[in-house]
Amino acid sequence: MSDTNASRRTFLGTLLGGTMLAGLATALGSIAAYLFAPSEVRSSLGPQRVKVGTAADIPLGTGKLVLVNEEPVWVVHLLQGFVGMSAVCTHKGCTVKWEDKRRVFSCPCHEGRFDERGNVVSGLPRRPLPRYHVALVGDEIYASRGPERRA
Repeated sequence: MSDTNASRRTFLGTLLGGTMLAGLATALGSIAAYLFAPSEVRSSLGPQRVKVGTAADIPLGTGKLVLVNEEPVWVVHLLQGFVGMSAVCTHKGCTVKWEDKRRVFSCPCHEGRFDERGNVVSGLPRRPLPRYHVALVGDEIYASRGPERRA
């Protein structure tokens, strides 16, 4: 065997070993990032969450109109907890209102009504209100945009 073949074999062995070491470092780094993530990333709300108030600001059965990333959102305190709904009607884009006594979102423009979960119950809208993630962290309420399953 010539020295050229030996050096080529040594080079390829070193290259393969380095590639495997880099892959192992990447895998370990990913595991460490998952286990020791900052609280914003670990939160179900994600890093784009917005503080919208405290639990005392929204008594049971009432709602509060807030801005989440410059979009109007109703945060409502129900028996099941806090929920967030877009305040923009899915029919023509009017701003819906939360009616405490009737427990519905109503659109003043075309008589659209949505239940407390954002589902259409009457009127011209055909699609439900988009949901927002809402979470209570300590005594503070946070909201963020994102897909949430319908109940």
